[in-house]
Amino acid sequence: MEAVAIEEFIRGLEQIPAARFEPPAVYGYIAAHGIAPASLQPYLFFSPANYTRNLVFKKELFEVISICWEIGQVSRIHNPRDQHCWMVVPIGKLENQNYRVHDRNPHEQTCRLEPTTRVLITPTAPLAVDVDEPVHRVSNRAEYDQRAVSIHLYSRPFNTCEVYSLEHGKYYDVELCYTSEYGKLSPGEKAAQVQL
Repeated sequence: MEAVAIEEFIRGLEQIPAARFEPPAVYGYIAAHGIAPASLQPYLFFSPANYTRNLVFKKELFEVISICWEIGQVSRIHNPRDQHCWMVVPIGKLENQNYRVHDRNPHEQTCRLEPTTRVLITPTAPLAVDVDEPVHRVSNRAEYDQRAVSIHLYSRPFNTCEVYSLEHGKYYDVELCYTSEYGKLSPGEKAAQVQL
């Protein structure tokens, strides 16, 4: 796998025609092109409170976000709004746990979740979120004993998602925000920038 700077990685994505910006073509590209960790330095903000979402690039067709994970941090179980999602992990490794949704009741916003496949995402093993089973949770498990950075590619961009409570059998909408945009902290954010 060739490791390229994040800017070159994005330029390659821009060369994929909109009509072909689908799981097979995009996964083929990200599987062949790793990301050089040093090129991510402007987009690395870590917080002890929660993982951070750092906007790197955004256009109508897709957006690229750097997500920074301290040891032990876990996402909520969520659904990327019927959009395509891919993950590359240039630093560390992450676990992705998929869930199957049963008995969904949109009026009560209730459902039952069944854990299904679990995969490890590493610098040489990117992931395309399963379009048939898009509900998932991402974890930087404590036993990995290292920080992680994942690059998330969404097509098309979205600003809300559904999150799920496994314990209560409920789901609801949440608004998404960025910790930083294009290398600058968003107003009110207090994450620490990290030098590689």
